[in-house]
Amino acid sequence: MKKIFLIVFLLSVCESLSAAGTIPDMEMVAMKGGAAEEIVVQGRKGDVLQLVTGRETEVLNPSQMSVYKAINLLPSLSQESVDPWGLADIINYHEAFRFRGVEATAGGVPATTVNVEGLPLTGRPGGGATIYDLENFSNINIYTGVMPACAGLGLADVGGKINMEIRRPEDKFDMLLKQSIGSDSFRRTYLRVDTGMMPGDFKAFFSFSDASADKWKGEGDSKRKNFMAGVTRQFGDNVKLETFVTWSKGKIHTYKSFSYAQISDLDYAYATDFGTDPTKYDYYDYNRNEFEDWMLMANLEIRTGEHSTLSIKPYCWSDKGYYLETISLPNNGGNRIRRWDIDHDLKGILAEYRTTVSGTDLDMGYLYHTQSRPGPPSSWKNYTVSGGQPVFDKWTLLSNDSSHELHTLFIEGKHRFGDFQIEGGVKYVNYTLPSIITWNTTGIGDVGYDDAIAANPAVMPDYSAPDTKTFGRLFPDVTVTRALGGNVSLFASYGENYVTHVDIYPYFIQQAKYFTDKGITFQQLWDRKVMEISKNFELGVHAKGSNWSLVPTIYYTRHNNKQAVLFDEALNAFYPMNNAKAEGYGVEVEGECTPFENLRLYGSFSWNKFYFSQDILSDATNSPITVKGKQVPDAPEFLAKGMISYKAGDFTITPIVRYTSVRYGDVLHKEKIDATTLFDVDLTWNKSMFGFKNVDCSLSFLNIFDKKYVSLISTSDYKTLKTSYLPGAPFTVMATVSFHY
Repeated sequence: MKKIFLIVFLLSVCESLSAAGTIPDMEMVAMKGGAAEEIVVQGRKGDVLQLVTGRETEVLNPSQMSVYKAINLLPSLSQESVDPWGLADIINYHEAFRFRGVEATAGGVPATTVNVEGLPLTGRPGGGATIYDLENFSNINIYTGVMPACAGLGLADVGGKINMEIRRPEDKFDMLLKQSIGSDSFRRTYLRVDTGMMPGDFKAFFSFSDASADKWKGEGDSKRKNFMAGVTRQFGDNVKLETFVTWSKGKIHTYKSFSYAQISDLDYAYATDFGTDPTKYDYYDYNRNEFEDWMLMANLEIRTGEHSTLSIKPYCWSDKGYYLETISLPNNGGNRIRRWDIDHDLKGILAEYRTTVSGTDLDMGYLYHTQSRPGPPSSWKNYTVSGGQPVFDKWTLLSNDSSHELHTLFIEGKHRFGDFQIEGGVKYVNYTLPSIITWNTTGIGDVGYDDAIAANPAVMPDYSAPDTKTFGRLFPDVTVTRALGGNVSLFASYGENYVTHVDIYPYFIQQAKYFTDKGITFQQLWDRKVMEISKNFELGVHAKGSNWSLVPTIYYTRHNNKQAVLFDEALNAFYPMNNAKAEGYGVEVEGECTPFENLRLYGSFSWNKFYFSQDILSDATNSPITVKGKQVPDAPEFLAKGMISYKAGDFTITPIVRYTSVRYGDVLHKEKIDATTLFDVDLTWNKSMFGFKNVDCSLSFLNIFDKKYVSLISTSDYKTLKTSYLPGAPFTVMATVSFHY
């Protein structure tokens, strides 16, 4: 009945808005991503783009390294933070970010939701999610639900995808210098220099940033350095070669997570963090991570005809480092310090051909992508604490160095006739999970991974899955856009997305006895893994006047093989089960208005219902676990966000408000998290002076009422095997001065 009401409501809106005209063209509205620089943030809706403008990239994301903070005002995008700068904003090795209630990176998915230049050039676990400075990007494209076949490439695209486009070198010499300081000793220096066009028809840029901050509670800090460079060369009129490289190194002290009972006392959670006594497991310096990352990509673009282009994009990424963390052994087995060494990489190539045939725009291509583990993890070592130092205890996990492998073919077409435009395509995904061989680590000392393998340990057959598993499937999409008149159009879309969860392995390793006692081997669980498939339907309107725009959308989605982490009484164990069905539906409304030249209003509202549509069956006994009808964990049902920007001469004031409704930390809804409303304010003074193109001075106030609230939730915490929680960042101040020459 609710779904019928939504459709009737939207059709009524369409009728009231219809006037006269054509399908609106793609609109490009600028969002500032640095003094005198602009970054466009776009959310795809049908044939048009939702846009957010203003200084949100800096107000919501002062460190300029978290794309999730930069886009948080768009509807149905839920992002939570423990760190106001984005330097230490992770829980269970992933960012807390959802599209329409769907957490695309949950379940040990070894990928992020962010692509760069259409390439899956970021990964998790490790340091790969935040290795880019946003000042070096010109466009951020956001796809929620239905997306074209040529977008969302990689190991997963369920829920949505974000694609960032690199800011190319400028044609003329250009320099940007920024200095920021803030609460808790935050500082960040950013410098970018563009050479302009050089002899030989090439141009280049390089940038460097250095950021650091103390934790806002407890001991420890976060440090990050970043370098990026790009070179482009034009060979005549038809050939262009571009190369980009990024280096990033970070050392992060993490925040202490809490159980539901602990987080229920917010005063306690805000005052408590890791301790300062190195003789105890709770010592802050036993909870840190350090990673060094390299990214290299190229783009060879060949114009093969008046309306045809071939591009070839090889790429690679390397990530090395470690996690050090305090863990709780199952069934009150005590505490340990765990070191998880990470040494993995990915590489691939994308070949894409764009052309126009008989008025139809075609985009077709092939992606090859291989990505080594982890995840799932390949090595863990545990340490006890003695005499104020970690002392090696034993290896708890040692497995082979295997890889995920992906082959993707796609074709997408777009044709416009009369008042209609049809866009559609299909993507074929062939995805092979890595083999997993687990070795017995008894007697192996505190040596490196290669030396441990060289000891020739015995294979543990019940803990291994030497047989790989391959998925192959077509994923279609289609969007029909109809001009209703004026600058009003109606669009309807259908598309299918995918994700494969791989976190059953660490759960099995830590609770192996409970499985093997029931005669369940890891190969049996690995064989039961299936792709989670979402089928998405959307219907919406894009309306635009001389000083306003409005984009209402309704959607419905069905997820087969939805994963959930549950407690199985028959096994006495927590583990992820991959056999549920879920449904989602909702309403999104985004609008902006400029009633006066110096006043701009922006707002978004979303109602996202995402729930299990059946009970889940235990993998051990096939008995049902009652979850039907319950909203999935950490998925707020309502989100409301707004911004007002008023400019008086060279001065601009921008208040921002964000509302997040009730969430739950568990599938059975026994752990309720209250709704939260947060307020931010940004003050900016901007002027050309002293020979600079632009001088920009800003003062940002985040969480101005110092609201205490629960932010990040992990429903599959590897350290406790239960749900864990983190409080949100308190009142924070940041000042920035930018010089653009």
